[in-house]
Amino acid sequence: MNEPLIGIVTVLYNSETVLDDFFTTLSKQKYKNIKLYVVDNKSPDNSLNKSKELSKKCFFESVFIANPQNDGVAKGNNLGIAMAITDRCEYILLSNNDIVLNENTILNLYEATIRSNVSISVPKIYSFYNDHLWFAGGNFDKLTFKSKHIGFNKIDNGLFDKESFITYSPTCFMLIHKRVFDKVGMMDEKFFVYWDDTDFVYRAQKKGFKILYVPTSTMKHKESVCTGNKSDFFYRYIYRNREYFINKHSGISWIRHFMDFVYLFTVMIFKMRGNKYQWNIVRKAMIEGCRM
Repeated sequence: MNEPLIGIVTVLYNSETVLDDFFTTLSKQKYKNIKLYVVDNKSPDNSLNKSKELSKKCFFESVFIANPQNDGVAKGNNLGIAMAITDRCEYILLSNNDIVLNENTILNLYEATIRSNVSISVPKIYSFYNDHLWFAGGNFDKLTFKSKHIGFNKIDNGLFDKESFITYSPTCFMLIHKRVFDKVGMMDEKFFVYWDDTDFVYRAQKKGFKILYVPTSTMKHKESVCTGNKSDFFYRYIYRNREYFINKHSGISWIRHFMDFVYLFTVMIFKMRGNKYQWNIVRKAMIEGCRM
């Protein structure tokens, strides 16, 4: 079998502590025709230099793109995607670097993609910290604009071992044929971080592309190591980008109705918690998102 070239795109930001596992497990892949594109978003730690050192021990070629400032995950991915397509990669594999792969992760994902004749596929993902499931497929509810990870925080008991088409997936490890970018376009850089993946898969499905969940392809995820879960940064971009997404993909009347609901619900939650500081961040973020 002639293996097509897969361009793996990863974006660095405060990634230094997770890079050893990333490069070590990537270098053990049974799928060999890969090329790595490392985009550094002016990371304040030693991520870029460490990546260059670790890449010297790997069988695959690595290309490094050093941004003069932090342009966000979406733009970072776009830079890597564009370079990979220019280098004639047939597939693009968007990948976080806070992950740990099995030796068959890419091979099983690719073979399922070919067998099912699809253009987008994603693996089963476990939490690195407790081996519970983090992602075993996903759904997106167009009524409430909420995405859901199937199997989240559950023990893998065999109920999530069937290949299936899903309506949502994060892009922390997503194999995408280059034709998808021709028809869908690139990542929306306005998102900067968070919801950029939701927006991309939403647009892809509107263009007729299906997303295949492949349970034989597995990996572990060190979630939120680089961005920090529940931080001020997290609250700002999660709420800002959700409002932007709704504005972008909904009719005006529905936006007004839904925004009122979200606003009142958010007020209630934060007042119950008594955290005025966080509520102020969320309030400003929602207003910012409405104006985007």
